[in-house]
Amino acid sequence: MITVLIVDDQSIVRRGLRLFLTNCIDVCVVGEADSGPSAIRQAVLLDPDVILMDIRMPEGDGLSAAEVILGKRPSQKIIIITTFGHDDYLYSSIDLGVSGFILKDIDPSELSQAIYTSHKGGTVISPSLLGSLTREFGRRSVSSVEQARRVDVASNSLTSREVEIVHCLAQGLSNDEISAKLSIEVTTIKSHLGRISSKIGTKSRLQTAIWAYRSGLVDIQA
Repeated sequence: MITVLIVDDQSIVRRGLRLFLTNCIDVCVVGEADSGPSAIRQAVLLDPDVILMDIRMPEGDGLSAAEVILGKRPSQKIIIITTFGHDDYLYSSIDLGVSGFILKDIDPSELSQAIYTSHKGGTVISPSLLGSLTREFGRRSVSSVEQARRVDVASNSLTSREVEIVHCLAQGLSNDEISAKLSIEVTTIKSHLGRISSKIGTKSRLQTAIWAYRSGLVDIQA
């Protein structure tokens, strides 16, 4: 059973999400929160698997709350679900290491799939925001010297298996899909991902995928 915490300052939104999720197989809403501080308390108290987090709330925004929660409970998956598709929110969320960024106009079936995907270790981004994300790769382009340094880090620090896993992440594959492709256990993949993040200084799968593109380890045109 996947446990979910709903965080939104509007009670009608929380009720709507809870009502929909009661019909989802293997999903259980264990709590709600209406502010950033409340979200932090509930995340620690209830220890949910997945948190649906709004951005604009009183007494502390969702991104600030997400940063605190991931510092206390790094294994929890946070999906930002918001009305605002501003690029700055998207990039800040990625930098924090959240598991997803979706808009509130998402189809209900896509929301449930986002929860399942994030719980399995995948990353979810609303399709309408992928263009912005790709453009950000270019905006944050690094110098040839820095790119060479990052490739050097990859070639000297990452094992051949870890490089394979990074390539899979860049393709958007989940842990289960990587397991099937590389014929290794999901638990082994999780161990590899932890070591990869430690070596290159990333906080999430998405950050690792972006690092792979920006370092030149993976061709963005591929």
